[in-house]
Amino acid sequence: MSRITFLTVLILYPIVSCGQNFSVTFTGTGSAITIDSVTATNQRTNQTITLPGNETLVLALNTGIPLISELTNQGMVFPNPFPGQATFTATFQKPQTVYLYVQTLVGQVVAKTQAFVQPGEIGFGLSLESAGVYTLTLTTAEARISHKIICTESKIAENSIQYLGAVSNNPTLQSNQNTLSGSAFKSLNSGYTMAYNTGDMIHYQCKSGIYTTVLTDSPASSKNYEVFFTACTDLGGKNYSVVKIGGQIWMAENLAYLPFVSPSTRESETAPFYYVYNYEGSSVSQAKTKPNFATYGVLYNWAAAKIACPSNWHLPTDTEWKILETSLGMSQSDADIIGWRESGAIGKALKFTSGWAKNGNGDNSSGFASLPGGSRYYGGDFYDLGDYAYLWTASESGLFSWGRILYYHEDAVFRDNLRGRLYGFSVRCVRN
Repeated sequence: MSRITFLTVLILYPIVSCGQNFSVTFTGTGSAITIDSVTATNQRTNQTITLPGNETLVLALNTGIPLISELTNQGMVFPNPFPGQATFTATFQKPQTVYLYVQTLVGQVVAKTQAFVQPGEIGFGLSLESAGVYTLTLTTAEARISHKIICTESKIAENSIQYLGAVSNNPTLQSNQNTLSGSAFKSLNSGYTMAYNTGDMIHYQCKSGIYTTVLTDSPASSKNYEVFFTACTDLGGKNYSVVKIGGQIWMAENLAYLPFVSPSTRESETAPFYYVYNYEGSSVSQAKTKPNFATYGVLYNWAAAKIACPSNWHLPTDTEWKILETSLGMSQSDADIIGWRESGAIGKALKFTSGWAKNGNGDNSSGFASLPGGSRYYGGDFYDLGDYAYLWTASESGLFSWGRILYYHEDAVFRDNLRGRLYGFSVRCVRN
């Protein structure tokens, strides 16, 4: 295993020495308790990191430090996990003062030290008095990298970090290096650190087997997220991401169930019809190869929308949409009116951060990730792809049905009861 080699970038110790990093962990609940992976995306910077579900993500407060992807993904501690005491080694390129600290997952600094080092491989002794999972952070004049370390048990009287000097001058450290070179050593992984400004919105996609759950948050401290997994598999076998908003669980992507497909010229008020935007054939396999199917899913007339949701899921009612909207900040008085409802800027929260005309204005702070699938208009034309998202509800209004509309630059959500049932709109299902 190679040793640490840092790229040059300026770091300010007075900021990092205060232990301001946030540690984020994940626990599975519901249909699965084991999390296979978590993909975290900072929606301001678009930096994305994928980590195993049992690992820790460190959100490093932005102080001019580069993204972790610009740093070398290396480091060594021995042993790890360890029973109270371990050794950390790092290689430095020039004389400098370096800083090392250990903090708990809730951000408490339990040990720290600083040392002036010469070029070469340097060792530090770690002693921890309590078993647990910790974050070890090294700050130099060249980089800052955080790692996960595990103390399994301890009889140590106090927490400390001891400067041990050059590996070449220390027989014990040399012996450790020889052991590491031939062992199945589990290295620290510095790839799980993300640059973070207070207020940044982080989008987490958590996977466990067939299950995918989305979380969004702007954390202000270290925390553990409970990730609720539940099946969302349509009748064709496709699995969907889900997101919990308030007390409801919604699909976090457009429904794409396609038992058959029709050209836009075919329509009905009562029989189910399924469309793929700009596809005018009747081959399901061919329709599924189209980019619009992959990105935006299927457009359904109302009869199809009512029967297309996965088992244990259903087409939401107008009331369920109001619950979604008010849980995100819309006033109840606005939720009840017809037309554009402005309060809470819910349209912005529901829209994905890309995929809309002129990049749209969505911040996806809800995790709903709405996309502008356009519509199949009565008479046989497709309209508004990239500009509008049209979404069915299950609620009737005379000969019409209630619906929702999102527009690329609107903060608001449009509600009306004039949706002709032969239109083709997108569908988001809600869990029973």
